Amino acid sequence: MSDPKCVPPSESYCVEVTSPSRQQLSELLEHYQAGRFGRAEKVALSLTRKFPKHPFSWKVLGAVLKQTGRVSESLVVSRKSVQLAPHNAEAHYNMGNTLKQLGRFDEAEESYRQVIALKPDYAEAHGNLGVTLQELGRLDEAKASYRKAIVLKPDYAEVHSLLGVTLYKLGRLDEAETSYTKAIELNPKIPESYQNLVELLTAYAPQKDISHPIFKVDREIKEIDLKDKSSGIISDDKIIQLFCKSSSIIKRHHLELGTDLSQVYRRNAVDLNCKRHMKIFNKSNIIPKFCFGCYKVQIEPRSILELIKLFIVFDQIKLVENNTRKCMVELRPEISGFYKGLIYCSNLEEACQIADYLQIVIKENIGPGLHAMVKRGCSEYAISFPDYKEINKSGVQLMNYNDDWKLIEEDHDSINPINFDKIISPSLSGLNLSDVLIIRNWINYAKGIGDLSVDLLNQNTVSSQMIYRVAKKRLETYSWRRFV
Repeated sequence: MSDPKCVPPSESYCVEVTSPSRQQLSELLEHYQAGRFGRAEKVALSLTRKFPKHPFSWKVLGAVLKQTGRVSESLVVSRKSVQLAPHNAEAHYNMGNTLKQLGRFDEAEESYRQVIALKPDYAEAHGNLGVTLQELGRLDEAKASYRKAIVLKPDYAEVHSLLGVTLYKLGRLDEAETSYTKAIELNPKIPESYQNLVELLTAYAPQKDISHPIFKVDREIKEIDLKDKSSGIISDDKIIQLFCKSSSIIKRHHLELGTDLSQVYRRNAVDLNCKRHMKIFNKSNIIPKFCFGCYKVQIEPRSILELIKLFIVFDQIKLVENNTRKCMVELRPEISGFYKGLIYCSNLEEACQIADYLQIVIKENIGPGLHAMVKRGCSEYAISFPDYKEINKSGVQLMNYNDDWKLIEEDHDSINPINFDKIISPSLSGLNLSDVLIIRNWINYAKGIGDLSVDLLNQNTVSSQMIYRVAKKRLETYSWRRFV
C-alpha cells in the first residue's frame, strides 16, 4: 500500500519559539510534494540542524530518504520523529511503513497497533496492519484488519483488493471474487485488482453470470477444447489456431489487459512453501531441509511452439498425486536455459517414474528429441552448493542436509511463522485468460531470443518490453542452438 503524503504543519508543531517559521515549513513541504527530493532533503537537513527538537522536519526527511531508496536511513529518522512526538499517530504510521518495507513485520505490527491506539479511526493504519499480518501468515487476523479499514472507509478500493487476496488464500473464492470486483468498480485504475481477478479465475469458475469483460473473456476461452479428437502429434497448426482463437476473443471484447507473469501453473492442493525456502537460502545461504526431498522432472522445449505444446500436455496429463507443474520462460540471469517445463515431486522414486512416463507421452504428442531429466530442488541452490545437483539414483546422495542448519531454520520460522491453515485452491484444467496473457509474454520472449518459429503465431506487437529486453540480454550470456 502506498504511503499518504505528508500532512501540512499543524499548530502543534509551531508552538515553540525555536520552531521553524511557517514559511520554512511550507517551503519544505512544497519541495517534497512536488517531487523535488534533492532540494527537500537539503532544506530538511538544514532545519533539523537548526531545530533538532522539531519533529515535522525529521518526518519529511524520513519520507524523502524512503522515496530515494535509502530505507534503512529513513528508519533511523523515523525513530527520531517518534521519539520527539510519541503521541503523534502519523509519526508511528511512517515508522510502521518503513519497517514493513524493510520486511521487519513484527516491529511494523507494533507500530501500526500504536497508531490505532492513538487514532482508532485511521483506516490506512488498519489496512497496512492487514498487509503486515498477511506477511506474517496470520490470514484471519489480516482479514479482520482489512474489514475494519473498509468499515472506516467504504470506498477504499486498494483494501478491497487486498482483502480479496487474503480470501483467495483462505480458499473463500466466491468472496474473493466479490472483493476484486468491488475494487475495480471503486477504482478502475488499480492494475493489481485486474491481475488478482485473472489469477483467481485460474482456480475458480463463477456460477453466476457476471457482465464484466474479464469474466466474459475468461468464460469463452475456457470453452476452447484443448483435447485433440485425433490421437498423435500436436500439430503446429493446432497451436496457431488455438492462439488465434483465444486472441480474437480478447480483441472482440476490447479487453486491454496484460500481465507481468511468465509461468503457467497447474497447482494441486499442496503448498510447497517455496517463498519461505528461498527467503532462508537468500538470507543465510543454507538449503532448507524440505528441499532435500524435493525433486523435479524438467523438459526443455526447443521453440515457442514446443513450449505451448508442452503446456497442453501438462494440462491434460493425469498423475497419481496430481503433481504441481509449470511451463515457463527462464528470466533468472544466473540460471541457464530458455524454455522449460517442470513437474514437482516429493521423492526421487516418484520423479524417476514420472520422467519415464513423461518421456513416452512427449514422444507421442510432441515428437522425438525432447528429454525428461530428473533434477533436485531449486536451480539457485547448486550455484552455492554444486554437490546438491548431483543425483545418485541407487544410494546415498552426495550432499545431504546439514543438521547445524536446523537452528537457523527454527529462528527464521519463529520470526516468520508458517501458516499451516492456508488453503491452496487447485488449478482448473483447460485454457484460461491468464494462460493466454502469459503465452503472449512467451511470444515476446521468443522474439527477444530470435526464435524464428514465433512468426507463425502472428503477434506483431511486443506487449511486454521488460520480458523482451530480458530475453535479448540472455543472448549475450548464453549460447542457443538453431531453432527448428
